[in-house]
Amino acid sequence: MLAEYISFIITFIVSAGMAVIGIIIAFQQYYQQKSPALLSLLYQQIFLISFFTYGIWGNIILREILSDIELNPALESKLSIFLPVLGLPFLLVSWFMLIRFVYLIRGLKLTKSFSWMFFSMFIVLTILFTVFIQKGIIRINGNPDLFIIRVFVLTNLLVHITIFIQFLKPKTSQKNATVIESGKKKCMVYFIGVLTYSVVAFFFDVAGYFSVCLTIILLFAVSIYLPVIFRLSKTDKPVPAVNIIDFESFCRFYDISKREAEIVREICSGKSNKEIAETLFISLQTVKDHTHRIYFKTEVNSRIQLANLVREKTGKTGIQS
Repeated sequence: MLAEYISFIITFIVSAGMAVIGIIIAFQQYYQQKSPALLSLLYQQIFLISFFTYGIWGNIILREILSDIELNPALESKLSIFLPVLGLPFLLVSWFMLIRFVYLIRGLKLTKSFSWMFFSMFIVLTILFTVFIQKGIIRINGNPDLFIIRVFVLTNLLVHITIFIQFLKPKTSQKNATVIESGKKKCMVYFIGVLTYSVVAFFFDVAGYFSVCLTIILLFAVSIYLPVIFRLSKTDKPVPAVNIIDFESFCRFYDISKREAEIVREICSGKSNKEIAETLFISLQTVKDHTHRIYFKTEVNSRIQLANLVREKTGKTGIQS
């Protein structure tokens, strides 16, 4: 019993440390780059850690509290199901932010219809799942904890497979063509990590508390992989595959869209965000969002750095329309 308590205490300290590291690194990256993609990664870390804290440690602590109380087996089974379900909103937001992060770093954008469909689908499925269990349509034989964990593991794996597929789609951008293979390898390592902790979690109670602690550590370790590897990868500068001799080739190399190119022109002319919004007849927030994506694609942190980069690559101090 003492060894079990010590193992859980050590696991809690290690997992809490990794959680803090993941959130701090994600915050630092967003603070430096001010990128919508990195903001999504920061939110993903916060909500995922929140789910882990509630769903894992909250459940373990509650079980310890109730261990000395004789509960009806049916009530104990329902608690095993409904307590993790209550933390599902944290996990849903985490999944959504991870999908959004992947789309943004590939220069894509999630539509509002996808967002509505994503949350609506999971909410409906969760309600049906809960009702079916309540009505006895879905029967739980054996360990209810193992049942609910396997449901979460399989769903989480399905979501990550959907995300991983995005990295396999080819990009037409010449800049991204030089780094996409590196992105695939890093994504493959992350996916292997997800697959590993999924297998371990699927049989989390095989070796008692030891396998439970191992599963928890793997969950947290794989979860902070993205912010850590993203930070490390920022030191890898892509080598241009083409000669940048004018503004058009600059935009092709950095995967700058037509609208973003218009904003780059206005920034290089010295206009403020408000002036750009008035000139292009778009909202101020839209200008800021495009500017952050431009910073992310060109790996700069300010308007001055962007203007200097354009001048350095194209050899021009001004950009003509």
